[in-house]
Amino acid sequence: MPLSRRSRIVVAVVAIVTAVVAAVATFVALGAARPAYTASATIALVPAQGLTAQQASDAWKDIGNGRATAVAIVVLRQQQWLVPAAAAAGVAPDRVEVTVAPGTAGATGANTALIDISSTAPSPSGAEAVAATVIDKAGPAIRLAAGAYVVQVTNPPDGSAVAEAKPRTEILIIVALAGGLAGGGLTWLRVRGREEERRRRA
Repeated sequence: MPLSRRSRIVVAVVAIVTAVVAAVATFVALGAARPAYTASATIALVPAQGLTAQQASDAWKDIGNGRATAVAIVVLRQQQWLVPAAAAAGVAPDRVEVTVAPGTAGATGANTALIDISSTAPSPSGAEAVAATVIDKAGPAIRLAAGAYVVQVTNPPDGSAVAEAKPRTEILIIVALAGGLAGGGLTWLRVRGREEERRRRA
């Protein structure tokens, strides 16, 4: 038998509330409640000034075989740079992230002197400051670890920050519908069971 009018209202209300809660939870879980921005920069390793012709040639060979770049990437990925980088962004270290990878040519298997740096922080200026600080602080350590090289910034982070993608409306709609169906369906089963029990007792 069909549910009573009162029971149908209860089911509808629960379905709506569940849908809203599911959508809001998804919105927050995916980071929309805490906006984040990502900045990018590219640096290059080049032989230092003052090298002899042979030393410069050897330095370019190390760049060509990927050794120097690999060492520089290891240095750039060290967590110690996050503390001054976060300070430059005006946030706690756990609010910033830095990703370091070989330049575009490295993705095709070719060795490259380029290194891509991506940084994330709660504000555009903060994200750019994080990348700039990591490059500045890690530069001397790279020279010590990799050898006779200097770091040149080929693409600075200034003006590169973009907002991270927020949850798409379609995703929130799907989650809301799923939550509404789940909440409404379970409530319908419980209410229907109670009404049938009352009818049997009547």
